[in-house]
Amino acid sequence: MEIVKHFFLWISMIILFVAAAVVLELFEGYKIMTTEYYGLRNIKLIFVFMMFFYALVFYPITLLPISLTIRKVVISPIIPFFIYSLLGGIGGLFMFQFLYNDSFVVEYDLKMSSSILIFAVVGFIYALTENVLNRRMSE
Repeated sequence: MEIVKHFFLWISMIILFVAAAVVLELFEGYKIMTTEYYGLRNIKLIFVFMMFFYALVFYPITLLPISLTIRKVVISPIIPFFIYSLLGGIGGLFMFQFLYNDSFVVEYDLKMSSSILIFAVVGFIYALTENVLNRRMSE
């Protein structure tokens, strides 16, 4: 049953990651008014597919081992919410740096804090999803 739970977490992670990337792009990427940047405005659905494939690879490499470690080490059910929110915020920092180069940030006044906040919320929702699945699978 543990494999099924992580399969559902993988699917939910993909959905959450793509949604967060699209929301970030709507908030910050739409400020960029040049064809030099290939974001949601310019490449449309290809951007969504790119984020899908990043999330598809991202989960088994990074989040699955972290999730297994947290499950074994952390006893309190509340602490994973903080850990995943913190990790999501750090992931938002990296996504912002990955998507937008420094010249875009300065020229179009892009805010990194929105990326950190969006991905921190995604981390919290992921923790909530994992908590619900843990409760359902243990019954």
